[in-house]
Formats: sequence, structure tokens, C-alpha cells
Amino acid sequence: MIRTEKVAVTTTGNDGAATGTGYSSRALNGELQAIYVDWGATAPASSDIDVVVESDDNHPQVTLYDKDDSSTDAWVYPAVQRTSTAGAGIDAQYQAIPVAGRVKVSVAGCNALSPAVTVYLYLKE
Repeated sequence: MIRTEKVAVTTTGNDGAATGTGYSSRALNGELQAIYVDWGATAPASSDIDVVVESDDNHPQVTLYDKDDSSTDAWVYPAVQRTSTAGAGIDAQYQAIPVAGRVKVSVAGCNALSPAVTVYLYLKE
């Protein structure tokens, strides 16, 4: 089953320097299949976005998407390279990123907008 989680971020501050943070409505569990980033129509090209799974007592922070100086809407299909038991990368083998926790979306370098960006996460549960 694919489940979608929507995270909208409102930014405050001066044009080109406004910041904001949004969170998933619940802890998410599954394999990340895709992310859709939908910027507000007047978001400047100086905008930065970070999408992470927050760390907790059970795991470190995991970066799902990190893009600087862009306000272009985008579909993203993050994946990680598989590794051997020795930690070496296995050529041409990739897998979906596991997600277990609350997702945080941070925006910087933007204008004051509501919302500045809406992020849709597609997870296979």
C-alpha cells in the first residue's frame, strides 16, 4: 500500500532570507518511493530545502532530499546504493530509503510565503 503524507511550510522573515519548518502529522514508517516538491509561485530561486527524518533514541537523522538555490517544482525518487556486509558499494544495485519517524521539512533563503512549499512524500508501507 502506498500512503501519501503532505507537509506544508510557511516562511517568515525578509525577502530572500525568510525561513520556516514543517513536520509530518505523524511518525512515518515504510520505504520512500517518491517526493514531490511544490514551490509557491513567488518563491525565489535562492530558496533552499531540506527534507529529513528526525533522529530519536532508535536512529540518527536521515536526509531524504537536500536542494539549494532552487524554487523549481520537482519529482524526486531518492534511493541508496546497496552495500556488502563489509560496507562496500555493490555496483548498479539500489533500494528505497527506509523511513521510521517524523519527517521535518526546512526552508531557508525564501520570501515570506504561506505556504512557501508543499512537500508530498509517497511511502510504501
